[in-house]
Amino acid sequence: MSLMRGLRAAARPLVPATAPAASISNYANSVSGEQGHGGRSSISGLKVAVFGATGFLGRYVVNELGKTGTTVTIGNRGCEMETRHLRPMFDLGNMAIEFYSTRDDDSIRRTIEGCDIVINMIGKRYETRKLLPTSPDGALDPIKGSRINFGFDEVNIDIPAKLAKISKEMGVDKFIHVGALSADPDAKSHFSRSKYFGEEAVRKEFPEAVIVKPAELFGHEDRLFNWQGEMGSRLPAIPMLEDGSGLVQPVYVGDVADAIIKMTDDGPHAHHTASVDKMGSDEEEEDIFGIKAHVAGSGGKFKGATLELAGSDDFTRREVMDFVSDLTSLNKPAVPMPEAILKVVASAAAVVPEPWLTVDEVDRWGENVTLDPETDAVTLEDLDIRPVRVEEIAFQYLHRFRKGGHFVLHEGYHANEGKGFNDPGAKVRSIAGNRPFV
Repeated sequence: MSLMRGLRAAARPLVPATAPAASISNYANSVSGEQGHGGRSSISGLKVAVFGATGFLGRYVVNELGKTGTTVTIGNRGCEMETRHLRPMFDLGNMAIEFYSTRDDDSIRRTIEGCDIVINMIGKRYETRKLLPTSPDGALDPIKGSRINFGFDEVNIDIPAKLAKISKEMGVDKFIHVGALSADPDAKSHFSRSKYFGEEAVRKEFPEAVIVKPAELFGHEDRLFNWQGEMGSRLPAIPMLEDGSGLVQPVYVGDVADAIIKMTDDGPHAHHTASVDKMGSDEEEEDIFGIKAHVAGSGGKFKGATLELAGSDDFTRREVMDFVSDLTSLNKPAVPMPEAILKVVASAAAVVPEPWLTVDEVDRWGENVTLDPETDAVTLEDLDIRPVRVEEIAFQYLHRFRKGGHFVLHEGYHANEGKGFNDPGAKVRSIAGNRPFV
């Protein structure tokens, strides 16, 4: 065994050599074989490989996995410091880091090896760029080369398809892929189009995969509301696409994480660990719940399901801007801009490594991304998850944009104590004043 292979083996989470006896879980649909003191200090018997764990949604999903004593292998493309904030979410031995490249199949297999479930949350709101244009083989080519490093098609189509294919070949029991509610083959946005074709590619490679399609996420680290606050604190006015009539139906990131966890809890997994030697037979097994499961297919009632997850209310982009302005007391005006002019501004902003606005985001601003009330997909309601409303937590992370933080108002933390969000005396009003907060 080489030194590097020995180090990787030593870094893998400690799991029982044999499956322990079944016990009663803290969760109704948890896997059999859980042991320990419960919570983070338990061993659920479930092993999950997570790609995209360091992103906005990823850290919430990983935290929930840690709460149930799940053994997790996190794929990491960069420095080990990028994942150190995830370590406190797990008890000792329940989390391992595997360095990989999405362009190296063997490193992907090492990350998936020994896991029952694979969760893919890899994504980027913009296409990453290199400093200088290069050819496909990496040679400097200022004439025909491209500055694109990871484009939307590679991130949202090629990589998910590759992960699904390798997972299927290795006998992974369940593949969970996070797409987008905005996914549409005819969308103006390249991001939304690529998300659609990525979901189709995953279905082709792993037909039993669970596809999770969230609307725009909100939460402490979000872009939807924090971007408005950042722009309001730095600019004299906030740019808005035309009249700001595009609709959004934001969903709380924690609700999406809960939905994904319910997918991992669904059905038997402890029998079906991935292996480079396992090539997906059709053999069937029956677990203690009486649910049929395939060695190379997702077990449980959500096999092959599509989840469409959105919040309880939809708002126009203009309403979102007015809400943030009211909450932060910045009172910066929204400036309606024609699409062509706003795209010129976005093109200029996109030259920096992490652009504050891109041309593709301008296209997304013009899309209506809301949940179809007649959808046949699984929703938060179907999963018995009450959607957290924007007004319930927005103040917790937007107050920092106020010039005086928490204490700019004499009521301090208790601005709305004893008042409804839409009462005349309330300091923090609902995102849409004519919609009562319950």
